[in-house]
Amino acid sequence: MFKAFAVSDTSKLLPVRRFLASDWFGWILMVLALVALFTNQYVYALVGAIFVGALVLLLTDDPVSMFMPVLITAAVIIQAKNSFDAIMRFLPVYIFFVVAVVLHFFLYKAPKGTHMGKLKVPMLLICFTVFLGGLGSIAPAEYFAGVSIGHMFALGPMLLIFYWELGRKIRPGQNYTDQMDVRLSKMCCMLTLFLFLAVLEYYLEHFDVFSANPGILPFQWRNNASTMLMMAMPFTFYMGSKHFKYYFFSLISALTLVLTGSRAGLLMGGIEFVALLIYFGIADKRHRKLLLGVVAAGVLVLLVFLPKLLPFLSYTLGRFTMESGENTIRLEHWKRSVQDFLTNPVFGMGLGYMGNSDIHHNAEGVLCYYHSSIPQIIGSFGLLGVATYGYQFIARVKLMTSRTSLFARSVLWSFIGLELMSLVNPGIFSPLYAFYMVVLLVITENYSFGVNNEV
Repeated sequence: MFKAFAVSDTSKLLPVRRFLASDWFGWILMVLALVALFTNQYVYALVGAIFVGALVLLLTDDPVSMFMPVLITAAVIIQAKNSFDAIMRFLPVYIFFVVAVVLHFFLYKAPKGTHMGKLKVPMLLICFTVFLGGLGSIAPAEYFAGVSIGHMFALGPMLLIFYWELGRKIRPGQNYTDQMDVRLSKMCCMLTLFLFLAVLEYYLEHFDVFSANPGILPFQWRNNASTMLMMAMPFTFYMGSKHFKYYFFSLISALTLVLTGSRAGLLMGGIEFVALLIYFGIADKRHRKLLLGVVAAGVLVLLVFLPKLLPFLSYTLGRFTMESGENTIRLEHWKRSVQDFLTNPVFGMGLGYMGNSDIHHNAEGVLCYYHSSIPQIIGSFGLLGVATYGYQFIARVKLMTSRTSLFARSVLWSFIGLELMSLVNPGIFSPLYAFYMVVLLVITENYSFGVNNEV
């Protein structure tokens, strides 16, 4: 009955699986999603990406082929603000996706003799942490709320299961590709271009406002877009070290960060961009002179246009001051995290605690975040969270620094980008971003990429 799904060189699904592992699949998926975005059909783009993801799970044993649909889903869902009711109308599609996940595990079993990687213990401890958070303090109604249980499962057991399953299926000689580093890096270049075009579409849609007062336009999903750009940015540099033309995506990434109007994107993303320029200026010996020449020309252009650039950035720069009122919300959250920690120092107030919604009202289906990773850990999980998340952080850094390939260094930079953004945004507590990081860590753990990839 299931012979058609067999994994072999004679399988009738082999051409389909190779296509799903190709660049063409990513480009086609991205173009279709852009068509939906440019016609303001965000929900259809989201539902379409999830439906395609379900089909991918059924048609191939390669979990990396799911990465592009996941990236598109993440890039679209951040733009579908206040669309919860519209999204839930397509419940059968989400049920189909869950069924596809279960069937994928049944149809495509991992090779025998493979074991969980080095990060299993810290991830297992995180599972206990997210469920024990708030013990003795959080109200049962908040703890057992759907959004609370859903996030606890997604940030704990689900990631551990993914790490286990992906670690056994993403390995050299598998996944219908000989260059896993290039394959994943190209997906990040596609994501960067997609976000740039999505931001550009917003400016075009509101061109009357922009033309009346040229400058940064405010929109709600700026921080999430910046998070994804900063996670993808190191891989645009990595591809640039292989083919200089890909540095164009690095420039697009920096430009998009500016256009988002995100303070964190401008500050943290600027730090990351400059750090990557310096790092790859040293590491990329083949293109060093050309890269430094482009950077010098870019700096010269910035200096010439700086008098006009500052007024253009006045919206973003003005929000750094206390007069803007936006910083007050974050400061209040940070103060409240200390109070919550002192209320229950051992287990915190729990991930699903909604007692801080008086500071900033959270949207339906969203946790009441502290909007910073450190306050989130101490406020939600107390000393238990400090110990377990601290241990996981050290274990991840140890794994990434133990690999000396340029790709592993790019993964480390991506991790740094996520952690920087998480200081002012939920970041590491978003299941989609957490899944993204698990994929990168699995590839780092299972691949060496050879001498030609060394710094």
